[in-house]
Amino acid sequence: MSDYLYAPSLYWFAYRYREGLVVADTQGASDPTLADLDWVKQEYDRVLSPFGVALTSAWQDEGITRDFDLLNNPDLEQGRQYEYFQIPTQNLEGFVYPQCLHDSYGLNLNLFCPENPGADQYLVENLDQLNRQGCFTPPKKPPFGYLGQTLLLTAYVNQPRPSEIAKLEPLAHSCWQNFFKGQEVGSFPRLYRAYEFWGGYLYEYGNPEDDLRVNPFGHLLIWFFFTEETSLILERCYWELPELLLYYHKISGTFRQSRDFYQTADTIVNKNEEYLQTLNRDYLQNEQRNALTEQQLTELKQTLKDLLTTALNYSQQLRNLEYAHNTIAINHKNYLAILDQMEQLAQQPLEVLRVFGEKEAVTFQDQITADLNYFRHGSGLLDTAINSIRGLVEVDQAERDRTLQNQNQKLQDSIQIIGVGIAAGAIVASTSPLIFDHPLTWPGQANQGESLHPFILAILLSLGASVFCGFCTWVWVKCRR
Repeated sequence: MSDYLYAPSLYWFAYRYREGLVVADTQGASDPTLADLDWVKQEYDRVLSPFGVALTSAWQDEGITRDFDLLNNPDLEQGRQYEYFQIPTQNLEGFVYPQCLHDSYGLNLNLFCPENPGADQYLVENLDQLNRQGCFTPPKKPPFGYLGQTLLLTAYVNQPRPSEIAKLEPLAHSCWQNFFKGQEVGSFPRLYRAYEFWGGYLYEYGNPEDDLRVNPFGHLLIWFFFTEETSLILERCYWELPELLLYYHKISGTFRQSRDFYQTADTIVNKNEEYLQTLNRDYLQNEQRNALTEQQLTELKQTLKDLLTTALNYSQQLRNLEYAHNTIAINHKNYLAILDQMEQLAQQPLEVLRVFGEKEAVTFQDQITADLNYFRHGSGLLDTAINSIRGLVEVDQAERDRTLQNQNQKLQDSIQIIGVGIAAGAIVASTSPLIFDHPLTWPGQANQGESLHPFILAILLSLGASVFCGFCTWVWVKCRR
């Protein structure tokens, strides 16, 4: 197997949101700020400074439409605004072509060794010179709204094309290992898929479901050419490739975000099921049906508040899943539309690139649809828990109110009885001196019935005044109510 390549060429595509709704950041970015033109400049300076290259074109940060070139190269009055550069000391050439693509920034850079027939052998072990200071290694802590990057390495192989694509897998693996040589960023990803593409062999590393925490190298493609025809076809449709890969990263990145939403919602459902079992055992199936203690009632009220907060969080996760599904569906259509354009330009079918659009993208949508169907039952479960607790609290509270009302009624009756007794005692006490001021007459005595005794007369007058005043008070209270 050859330990050298011919005319290696590296293509770097990186993306980040510049506007729009970004639901969450699966990488845990600390600064929730979307990209601006300064970020684009910093990224190009970061990857070009190790090679001693500085861009000289002017920058433009506003365009008439949402799709526009970010550079303003005075040497290019019309057409795509890219900047070409040379690095004679390292026998390298390249260009940069930054774009604003819809709601995102798309960074595009090509770095290649020019062909020198008979003297253009490039040792595989020197591929780390194309990644000086790890400039093309994905960030360990990606910024908010970061969509990802793709590295495409193409090279000619000076040998007939093997009949079996697996025979060049060791060479492909060795190329990337040397490219990232000396960088401790985690284990290298396994080969995800290999294709025969336009007469060459294309090897893809990095599962689209893995984020940078699992695969710190990002999306890697290496393409071995055996004839010049493969390179010519790529040139015809190359300028559509940045937008195609943008949709790739939007689809895969959104699906990875949806897994976080899924995990959060699933945790809520599991905790709710556990609590419903406890509620059913301790309260709903309690044969003694004892009244709730004050502590139990307080705990249930607090749990009800917690569940209402949980229900809001749960609804947010379902909303995020629906947003993820719609985002994937939109970008899936855009991916296939750009693919059709590339096939017309290449005048060749692109079955290899259709694999993602017709397999993974569809599977991602189906998975999120299944998640939503499952979690809609969870919404009913959460509502059941809330209604059950609310019912327990309301029933117990009603019983407590009824008991308190009975206690208050008894207290009022006691107060009335005591009040009547005290009033009667007061009347008797106030009129008792009359008993001794006048002699009492008894039945059968002389002069019986000629006049009432002053004591009896005082009591009768007091009772009459009490009845009259009580009646007046009753009428006044009724009128006020």
